[in-house]
Parts: sequence; C-alpha cells; structure tokens
Amino acid sequence: MKLFLSVFVVMMLVIFSCQTPAEQNNKTQSDPLDISSQDSSIRPQSDFYLYANGTWLKKTEIPPAQSVWGSSSTLFDSSTSRLHRILDSLADITNAPIGSIAQQTGDLFASGMDSAGIEKKGFLPLKAELDSIAFIRNKEEIKHEIAKEYTINHRPYFSFYVAADDRNSLVNAAHFDQGGLGLPGRDYYFKKDSSSKNIRDAYLAYITKIFTLLGQPASVAGQHAKSVFDLETSIAAFSKSPVELRDPIANYNKIYLSGNPELKKLIVSFGITADTIISGQPSFYKGLNKLLNNAPIETQKNYLSFHVVDDDADYLSGDFVNAKFQFDKYLNGATQLRERWKRMTSMVDDELGDNLSRLYVEEYFTVADKDRISHIVDNIQSSFGERIRQLDWMSDSTKQKALIKLQAIVKKIAYPDHWKDYSSIHITRDDLLSNIRGTSHYRHEKDIEKIGKPVDRTEWQITASTIDAYYDPTQNNINFTAGILQPPFYFSSGDDAVNYGAIGAVIGHEITHGFDDQGRQYDADGNLKDWWSAEDALKFKQRAMKIINQYNSYISVDTFHLNGELTEGENIADNGGLAITYAAFKKTEQGKGTEKINGLTPDQRFFLAFAQICKMKIRKERLITLARTNPHSAPKWRLNGSVSNMPAFYEAFNVKTSDSMYRPDSLRVKIW
Repeated sequence: MKLFLSVFVVMMLVIFSCQTPAEQNNKTQSDPLDISSQDSSIRPQSDFYLYANGTWLKKTEIPPAQSVWGSSSTLFDSSTSRLHRILDSLADITNAPIGSIAQQTGDLFASGMDSAGIEKKGFLPLKAELDSIAFIRNKEEIKHEIAKEYTINHRPYFSFYVAADDRNSLVNAAHFDQGGLGLPGRDYYFKKDSSSKNIRDAYLAYITKIFTLLGQPASVAGQHAKSVFDLETSIAAFSKSPVELRDPIANYNKIYLSGNPELKKLIVSFGITADTIISGQPSFYKGLNKLLNNAPIETQKNYLSFHVVDDDADYLSGDFVNAKFQFDKYLNGATQLRERWKRMTSMVDDELGDNLSRLYVEEYFTVADKDRISHIVDNIQSSFGERIRQLDWMSDSTKQKALIKLQAIVKKIAYPDHWKDYSSIHITRDDLLSNIRGTSHYRHEKDIEKIGKPVDRTEWQITASTIDAYYDPTQNNINFTAGILQPPFYFSSGDDAVNYGAIGAVIGHEITHGFDDQGRQYDADGNLKDWWSAEDALKFKQRAMKIINQYNSYISVDTFHLNGELTEGENIADNGGLAITYAAFKKTEQGKGTEKINGLTPDQRFFLAFAQICKMKIRKERLITLARTNPHSAPKWRLNGSVSNMPAFYEAFNVKTSDSMYRPDSLRVKIW
C-alpha cells in the first residue's frame, strides 16, 4: 500500500505516558507550549532542538517497556486508556446480539485478556497449521500452502495486497511485491558491523528457541533454525534495498498472466481471476521462483513453520510471547514487555478498528474541532498555491498542472463517512487465535473481491482512533484521523501560532508529499504519469540533491549517518510543509501581529510548537534500526534540518552567520 505517513507519528506508534487524561487536560488549559522543557544554557542559534527540549531530555528516562518516549506520549497514553475503557465496558456485556458491535468488539478483547486460557493451550491453536505444513510432500503442495496461509494472517516469501493500479488509479489491482524476511531489511543479512552481527546472532537464537518450544531437541532445532536463516539470506540477496524501493516507476510492472501458466496457477490458488497483476520487483520473483524450485522441501517446511509461529507468537502462551520479545529487544531496546491490556487494546484496534473507532469518535471527538481543522487545511492549501505561482524555477505550464493537482487533493478529516461492517465475522470470547483467523480471512476475502473493481475513494487505510496522518498518491488525498487531532498536535483552545506550528506542520507535510520526489510523479487523478517538462523535472532533482546532501551529513547515533536518499521524500515534506504552513500562519491575525504570549513572539511560538512535537528520546538500538530502514530522519534533524533552511527562523531567533544553526544561502534548500 503506497501511503506516505505523517512525519512525526510513524516513530511514535509505541509511545506511552504515565500521565492520566485528567493531568493532560489540566496541562492544556494553560499555555499549550511546554516552556519547562527548554534548556536556557543552550542558545537557540547553536542547537534549536536542545534549546527547545534540552531540560526535558536531561530529566526524562525512557520507561522500560518503551523504545521511544516523546511529547506525544500523553496523547498515546490517554488514547489507549480511552479505548481500554470502551473495551472494558463492552467485555462486561455477555448478552449482546451476535454480530453486533458490542458483542464482536467486547468478545475479541475478552478473548485477548483470557491469559489463563491462552496459557493452558500453549501452541495447540497452531497445531492444525503446523501439521498441514508437516504433511507437505512436494513443491506443488508448498505453493498451495503459501496461498492458503495468505488467507489467515501469514505473509510467507513475498508481499501481496490489493490497491489501485498506479497507472489506472480508478481500478483496483493485485500487487505482488518483495518480502519474506524476518529481519527488518536485506542489509541486516550482510552488514559486517557489530550491531548487525549481534542482531543476526539474536535472530538465529530466536528461531532456534521457537523450534525448541515446539518440542524439537536442541540439536535438531539448531539445524532447522540455520536452514531457515540461510533461506532468508538467499531471499535477501535478490531483494532490492530500501532506497531502490522508493522509485515508483521502477517498481511498477504489469504482468500478463496469459503467457505465464506457472504464475497463473499460483495466482488462481489465491482466488484471483484477473488477467494481469502488478509486480513491484520482477527480478525478485525470478530469484524466488528459482529458490522455490531448488531449495530442499524440508528447508521450506521449516521456513513456513517458523513464520506461522512468529506471526502468531503474540497470541500464544507466555513462553512464545517472551521469546519474541527477547529478540525484539535487539531491534528496539525495550527491556520490559508492555502490559497485556495495552497489547490487547492495540490488537482490537488492528482487527476490528472501525468498530472501536466508531465508538471512540462518538464519545471523544467534536464537530467544532473538525470545522477548525478544515479551515486550517484550506488556509495551508491556499498558501501552497500562492507559493507555486511565485516559484522562480518552474515554468508556467508545469505550474498550471501543479495547481490543478493541488486543487484536486481530497481532504479527509477525523473519520470516514462510512464504517466497515464486520458483522459476518464470527467472534468468540474463548479463542483468540480463531478470532484472529476470522478477521484475517475477512480482510483477505474483501481484498480479493476488490480486484478489477472501482476503487472506493471514501475508504480509510488506518483507523480513526490511530494517532497518524497520511497522503495517498493514487487517490491524491490527505487523511487526518480523530486520534491525531488532540494535544500536543492540536489544541482546541490554543492560539494559532501553536496550532499551525504543530498540526499545521503535519498538514503541510502531508500536502507536500503530493509534490515530493515520489508524489510528484503522480498526476491530479492519482495516476503514475509524467506531467512535468523535462527542464522542470531536472531543476527539481537538482534542488532535491541539496536536501539529500544536507541530511547525509547528519549523524543519527554513533557512526550511523542518516541516509539522505532513503529519507529524501520525508525531508522534502518536512521542509516544504513547514515553509508552506508558516506562510499560512502569517495570514492569521496573530501571524500578522507582534503581540507576545509568555514573553514569546508569534513566530517564536510557531517554531517552538514545531519543536515540541519533535521532542523525543529514542533508545540506541531503535535509532540504529530507524537509520537503516525508516524513511523519516531522526527527530533532532527533522527539526534542526528544516528550520535551518527558513529565513523566518533566522529572524525569529536572531541567527547570525557565525552561529551553528546558520546555513549559507547557497546551501539552503528551497523546493516548495
């Protein structure tokens, strides 16, 4: 699914807070800017991130169950607590009509909280699947097993999903991309640094532990684990790098099944009757086909068995949950497992998200906030149009097409117009894994039904309670959930400087994704189609190269630099979005004035609000993982990198040529 998620929120999905909702509400009644986080010993001209957040960074300890801790922890925690209260009340209802929202949602949560029953079952809920794999006799049966597993929450060997055809965005298509790896990316199998070696060793130990928990002797478990790891290493060898995956044209390949009987047989086993599919990486499937034909059957059975257990480890008894957590520590650094109620609240949101979000929105979201956000979005969109008209590097003909695309952006705010209907899914209170199978099968069947049919552009790809936002290039729409429209991103009673610097920056970011290095290749209708003149495209790339070079110079942790090519799109959206939003803020009454609040000018409040949502502590292990795999830059450089390109920041904080935050005009990035 080609979604460009919010600059700030992707790395905060595991954030929680010890503050209660009441404490949060009391805090937001005063100045929404947390001035106590500032470190007065640091000059804003030297390091704006440390100036704005330094005291908080010094005093704050990341809780043991978290890999990340930031200013939005209060939001994530209060949101999780709200969802939990809803689920607790539903779980107490034992006589709700079968198939109703109350019955399904309450019983799913109850099944997840049935720790005694889950513990007693061990891995018995997986026995039928593991037996099915054990009975495989030939390669044809391997392929049949792969197709079957995709209907019940597993993703072996590759990635399959249904979404708009990038070159015909009104119609859904079956997409097959690379996948099948247990480590975060291909480079983890080959890098020689100590961190990579330690992670590989931990992963091999984890695979071994899983086979041991399934009852295999230690020596046999070790052999089977090694066969799985070696198979994945082979898959990694013909997989593309994260940077290579960012090219939408190179990763779009329409395959006609009529000339490929073997591939058609596999596609039919998925229940797909279409004549074509979209293959993201044909070279990957060429390598995979060779591997499936040549790798020993027993090795492939080991691979399938391990990934069945790995996919469902969180829903099994404690020994499986802990085994997975012990490995995850090497990637994320958390030292303690999250509380069960938090994990199961997230599970329900994943599996029956619209049920839960519907109840959440009814209780916690107001129409007044939706109206104010809509006004902010419109103002930022209008400012973007003005900036496009004023660009000195783009021709008039390309400007007109850019403006058409900008005006065509569909704005989806808070929650969908229509909620998904899950009533056909059978949910019971005493069988968590069976419930997961039911919700997974439901999603798979719905996806298969969509192939070849018109895209439903009213559908949301994340739940309304999720704290996030995204841009969808094939639908040319921006989406802001009810979950994110709360402090510290949005304050109902907050001044414009703070709201534009916070939620406004997110809005500007998502709009700019339509014009970053990937999004710009899609037209106003969401089709992958070149609408740029050759000269303008070259000028864009030259400016984008500046941003690549700028972020390549930043160190994330130790010797791990940011990858400017991997983070190019997000950095363009950061920089462009903040500049556009600032221009929109200057249209407001507060933006036009100079009146100070708590000693701060409107412009200073704008930039400090942006700094406030960037405030975050991240464990070293997580920082390394993010630097290698995540298209977003580390929080410090999201802030410092963006503001150092803005003359308005220099004026607001009196930045001089001798200051560390100063970038020579020749190096400053200005695309949008």
